[in-house]
Amino acid sequence: MMAEICPTRSARAVVAFRTEPERRRLLCFLPKIASFACANIVSGARRVLVGPSYAASSDRGLGLSEGDASSSSKLSSLLGFPRMKEEEEEKYARELDAAVRVVQMACSLCQRVQSGLVAREKGKVTSKEDNSPVTVADWGVQALVSWLLSNYFGSEHISIVAEEDVSTLSREDGTVLLQSVTSSVNECLFEAPKYGLKAPLKPLEAHEILDAIRSCNSTGGSKGRFWVLDPVDGTLGFVREDQYAVALALIEDGEVVLGALGCPNYPRRKEWLNYHQRYYRLMTTLSPPASGSWHKGCVMYARKGTGEAWMQPLIHDFEKFDWHNSARMIRVSSITDPASATFCEPVEKANSSHSFTAGLAHSVGLRKQPLRVYSMVKYAAIARGDAEIFMKFARAGYKEKVWDHAAGSVIIQEAGGVVTDAGGRTLDFSKGIYLEGLDRGIIACSGPLLHEKILKAVDASWGSSNL
Repeated sequence: MMAEICPTRSARAVVAFRTEPERRRLLCFLPKIASFACANIVSGARRVLVGPSYAASSDRGLGLSEGDASSSSKLSSLLGFPRMKEEEEEKYARELDAAVRVVQMACSLCQRVQSGLVAREKGKVTSKEDNSPVTVADWGVQALVSWLLSNYFGSEHISIVAEEDVSTLSREDGTVLLQSVTSSVNECLFEAPKYGLKAPLKPLEAHEILDAIRSCNSTGGSKGRFWVLDPVDGTLGFVREDQYAVALALIEDGEVVLGALGCPNYPRRKEWLNYHQRYYRLMTTLSPPASGSWHKGCVMYARKGTGEAWMQPLIHDFEKFDWHNSARMIRVSSITDPASATFCEPVEKANSSHSFTAGLAHSVGLRKQPLRVYSMVKYAAIARGDAEIFMKFARAGYKEKVWDHAAGSVIIQEAGGVVTDAGGRTLDFSKGIYLEGLDRGIIACSGPLLHEKILKAVDASWGSSNL
């Protein structure tokens, strides 16, 4: 049988046959061909939607290659299907796939540094000018993420808002520290192909590490596209070998469009969130989990408008784990009774008023003790259904930064939750590096009923808060 497919200007297909019997035979198969093609188009979009869980092999790079995307588009046109829906489904899918892979690698770097007992090595912990603790992991992750995103998307297309700078590393007495950062980054980049990413042709030099960190100099704003990175959110938690997170989000025209949150110490069983990681580590040493099983560490991620949030185990912990098919959807808790709800708040009293949140908890009927954890792990707990409420009310003069909330907020929202300021307004990420105009504090809840109760309690109690 001889047939020719001839594209026309209408982007549909005309099939030319040499004989009438050939035409009749092929027409019998057209429904099956169309069904098969549609299934493959949807399957392809689905693989990208959930990120690296169904990612391609390392030699194809991140997510759908441009060739794959083009082929999918052409096939859609060839079959005469509308392309708008497909394009909407694939929007930001490539960026999300990249973000998840990059965060996976960043978590790997953090785990290596932390396993070196960072808190006991004076050369790996220092302080910035604002006296906040900084580790090799902070600078290393920022250099790593900056280099990987620039290498994949092209440095001219990448703008990054990030927390760290190079002032400490550039000093004469920072040479040893810079060497540690450079070594950690290169060690991690060597394994890039395992994550479906390209490694550099040769190890990066110290000046290239500084350039990568320094290039994260965007100030954000209401126009254009930029990434927001917190290389190690909850550095105190990291230094104390407890909870911390790697947070990466993409903002376009002032709105968070995707987020990936790596939580290397997040336990599979939510009960362990109440314990310090050192105790958890001791218990798992005495009673090791089954070989190849997942017991802690994950990346959660979501893309705005999909109504879906996902979680996958960390690759670094599973050399033989089938992580390609391990992602599962996460949803917020269905609990609406305050008496059964768990609420989270920051560990450090300097970052939030524990006395005010305790009063709010009592007034709305919360009976459980607060879950105090470092970093955006609080957002992860709500998104996964392990907690229902997060409240943070900073003291006067403190300004919330966009990198502390961008990734976590979009993940909770797509998992079915609500994130606003204490006035019920959505967080505004369009004003630069700070959440300007924030009304009193931040409230994240698993659903609107609990959220509304917290808002009313804040209004009723704020006059006596002294905040």
